[in-house]
Amino acid sequence: MLRTLRRALLRSLLRLTVRPLTAGTPDLPPTARDALGDDVTAAEAITYNRVRVATAAAVALYRSGHRLPLRNDQLDNTVHAPHFPYSVPSPATRAAIRAALGVLEADPAINVTR
Repeated sequence: MLRTLRRALLRSLLRLTVRPLTAGTPDLPPTARDALGDDVTAAEAITYNRVRVATAAAVALYRSGHRLPLRNDQLDNTVHAPHFPYSVPSPATRAAIRAALGVLEADPAINVTR
C-alpha cells in the first residue's frame, strides 16, 4: 500500500519514504462490514471508510516527512494512491487527513525513524 502511495505521489512532487517491513506487507484495515458487523448503516460505513483512508494517508505522509499545510491536489493524489475501493477525495476526506496528520505532528511521543 505504501509503495503505491509513493509512486502516485511522486507525480505531484511529494516524496514518500517507505521502509521495507520484515514481516511482509501488512493487511489493509478491515472494511466497515468486517469491523462493525452486518447491521452497519450506510452513514457509519461511509464515515468508517473515510477515516480508514485518511489514517493510512496521514501515516504515509507523516513517515515521509510531510507536514501541514498541504494543498488539496496533494491530498487528492494521496487518497487515490492506495486504490482503496470507492475512495473519493472529498472535502470531508481531506479534512480527515489533515486532522490525522495534525494529531501525528502534535504528539511529542510519536517518533518515526527512517
